[in-house]
Amino acid sequence: MNIMSSFKQGVKLATRTKRMILFAWFLNVLFAMVLALPALKQLDGYLRDSVMDEKVLKQLDPAWVESYRVDMEKSEYTRSLDYTIFGYAPFLNHLEMQMEGGFVRTLAGFLYDFFVRWELNPGSFSLLFFISLLYVCVNTFLAGGFVGIYSKDYRSSFPEFLMDGARYFGKFFRIALVALVVYYLFFAVVVAWINSSIYEWTQNNASETVPYSYYMIRNVVVLLLASLLFMIFDYARIRMVVDDRTSALASTAAGARFAVPRLVRTYGLYLLLTAIGVLLIAVYAILEKSIPQESYWPLVFLFIAQQLYMVARLWLKATFYASQVTMYRTISQQEHLKSVSAVPSTT
Repeated sequence: MNIMSSFKQGVKLATRTKRMILFAWFLNVLFAMVLALPALKQLDGYLRDSVMDEKVLKQLDPAWVESYRVDMEKSEYTRSLDYTIFGYAPFLNHLEMQMEGGFVRTLAGFLYDFFVRWELNPGSFSLLFFISLLYVCVNTFLAGGFVGIYSKDYRSSFPEFLMDGARYFGKFFRIALVALVVYYLFFAVVVAWINSSIYEWTQNNASETVPYSYYMIRNVVVLLLASLLFMIFDYARIRMVVDDRTSALASTAAGARFAVPRLVRTYGLYLLLTAIGVLLIAVYAILEKSIPQESYWPLVFLFIAQQLYMVARLWLKATFYASQVTMYRTISQQEHLKSVSAVPSTT
């Protein structure tokens, strides 16, 4: 099965699951409220007796944000506050942290201390850790639901989506733990080696352009390798459901055995869907920049546009799963038929 036919079938399947996508959006709204309410309560108390409330309501002032963080430096919510993470492309503002695997390293260190040393050592990232853990759990449940319904030969109902999410939650969470180990090794070994090599190659170079170019090449390489790992774990989840597997390690190995030998088709499909995601970001970025944010109704319109953007992103995520499930099932059936037809007749 080629890339475009898998993509078209994936779009068709995702379009059938509008209720599930809206439910995923609703869960993301609840998650955002859990994240925002404590910070908003603290912020309200800070602004109540100041003269900045009307100005901040009109437009967020980066200088004021820094003052707020200094005044509230002992607050765990404030230490985690970075208003850029709420933008359309937070990756651009945290590129170096992403490339170094900062969050993966912190999360892996926390889990190592907890499960190996039996120590609860959250450090300054405890709030970020628990929020991220909640986010992982929500998305693990949704992934189980989407992969489960797309793996069926009939149109599933919403209750079946919920049951599949619960049924595969434990299995998918174990895959997430395996993925964490792999990502940690990737950043701690591969990326660390690349960084140290770049430093050795460029430390005596007088121009800053040369190391900058090397680091830009590093970013591209890291993104491509990381996306390849993401794709492999997608197929690990798919094989766990379609093949009715129980082992996270075996499913991960099976996902790699399927995705890597057919890299042109599997990774080509992944890149096509990723390109659509980048296009969505670009369209929303242009829209956000064109809307004035100094009065009430434009802000209401921007809020609606933000929610539509989130629904589009969730639809794209569902299309990821639907297209990849379609590709795996079709290729597996075709190869099975070929293997059966190749068996010599005994009659």
